[in-house]
Amino acid sequence: MKKFNRAVHKSMGELPPALRQLIGDADVAAATAEFKDFMTALATEFHAQLALDINPKDINLRVPGKLFGQTVSLDYVASGSIGSVYKMTIGDNIFAFKINRRTTTGELDVMPLQKRVRGLVNKMHIGSVFEFNGRKYSWIISDFIENDRVDGFESAMEKLYFAYITKGVSIDDAHPNNFKDGRLVDTPSLGMRDREYDDIKKLTRVQVDIVKKLAYCIKTDDMSRFQSLVTRAIAENPAVITYMFFAMKYAKGPTFAVGKTDDFSMKLRRYEAVINSAKQQIAPPNPVLSTVAQKIINGHKK
Repeated sequence: MKKFNRAVHKSMGELPPALRQLIGDADVAAATAEFKDFMTALATEFHAQLALDINPKDINLRVPGKLFGQTVSLDYVASGSIGSVYKMTIGDNIFAFKINRRTTTGELDVMPLQKRVRGLVNKMHIGSVFEFNGRKYSWIISDFIENDRVDGFESAMEKLYFAYITKGVSIDDAHPNNFKDGRLVDTPSLGMRDREYDDIKKLTRVQVDIVKKLAYCIKTDDMSRFQSLVTRAIAENPAVITYMFFAMKYAKGPTFAVGKTDDFSMKLRRYEAVINSAKQQIAPPNPVLSTVAQKIINGHKK
């Protein structure tokens, strides 16, 4: 994943489809620039009041007129450790408008990751970097999630578990307040694993495809198919077994331990046992063969 480079770019994404419909045949580039100016004016006003030591929830943002001919309204929702979120209504359309209070590009850094975890993260549309008092901050427009299922956190964590194994996506800050209706609403904690042993990007396309099939077997609770794939992988693609061994170990760590359903935990333990057994069957490299192979590579055949 490419990190957002604010030294080169100032914005990322595009107007939400609902707003694209509002502009009709108007020039999209001009409409996008108008939208960014509108949002940046609000974000700058937010920081101007924040600089006066006003509590974020008490900041009174004055909407600078209409946008695309539509009335705009803002309702404060909440503040986290990094940003503050507003429910933003533009005509009949509702969005989440987040303004980061710290010098960070936040969601802009992880926007490319949302394609890897469709159905898990709250859809981010467009965001931009702006400057206030010599420091750079960012804002972002996302879908607004109205509902909050009781099992939203558990449902999201199961989705993330499989995204962890099949896509290499991880999360640093997993707790119920960051999830709503089964989706992650505080996205800056998303990232890609980059460990020495379990990085899925080191596997070939064929091996990644096998990993996805194994994860699907866990989803559908198809133990017979899972064991069959594992048996073949031991002989033909042992790197898959090694990857699954570490991925499943990490995915059973503290991040996924909180709020997990008992049924899901029990199921994981059964499939992990198969991988653990398969890992033990992978023979360690023969040092004699390795030495001979190295001599051949170096052109010293005997």
